[in-house]
Amino acid sequence: MSKPALYYSLFSPPARACILTAKLIGLELDLKLVDFASKQHLTPEYLALNPQHQIPVFVEADNEIFIDSHAIMAYMVSKYANNDDMYPKDLKKRARIDHMLHFENGVLFQVIKDMVRRNIYGGEAEFNPVTLEMCSNAYSFLESFLGDSPFFGNSAVLTIADVCLNTTLVTLDLLIPVDDKKHPRLRAWMERMKTLLPSYEDVNLSGAKVLCDRIKKTMRGNKIKADSITEYD
Repeated sequence: MSKPALYYSLFSPPARACILTAKLIGLELDLKLVDFASKQHLTPEYLALNPQHQIPVFVEADNEIFIDSHAIMAYMVSKYANNDDMYPKDLKKRARIDHMLHFENGVLFQVIKDMVRRNIYGGEAEFNPVTLEMCSNAYSFLESFLGDSPFFGNSAVLTIADVCLNTTLVTLDLLIPVDDKKHPRLRAWMERMKTLLPSYEDVNLSGAKVLCDRIKKTMRGNKIKADSITEYD
């Protein structure tokens, strides 16, 4: 039987979350790199997989297609994991994990999307005050949500909520660092995750650095353009 395939690029926090989840449950994937530089994500072949032209895309061995990282992670654990620790069948526990998945998508990841919109495509040379406020609020919410639990969702064990939150947070932390004094529990959780997630350096951190470098490089270019326009006004 063939392996499930995952279309990915490491700069993507959602794609990294799927890769790390598969590693945690021992699922071997056929990893298919999507080349955004050559606009592979806009080809007819790729759009047939995902009309939204986003990554990741999961293709099951029977050719069933799943999109959205949260749905993919939940599916992989539900079908392939030896137990339900990472995505509990217990409805109350699952609801708490689902809450954090929705928070990651609807609040935390929106900070990165705002950066991309403003700083990569919008020509802004500095982080916008709106972006900074969004990020600060997200960090504060996460500090509160974590409380005294070792993992998010009031869980005693690592779940897919921790994985997806971490891949996004690692990226944001390189751009707008988590303040250790304001968010000590969040910082402690991030440090624990370094030892709990497989391939932390070569998958998670290296992918985060790619996106971070792209944003910073574009912002430097935006500043040079802005300065040159000011000089000749």
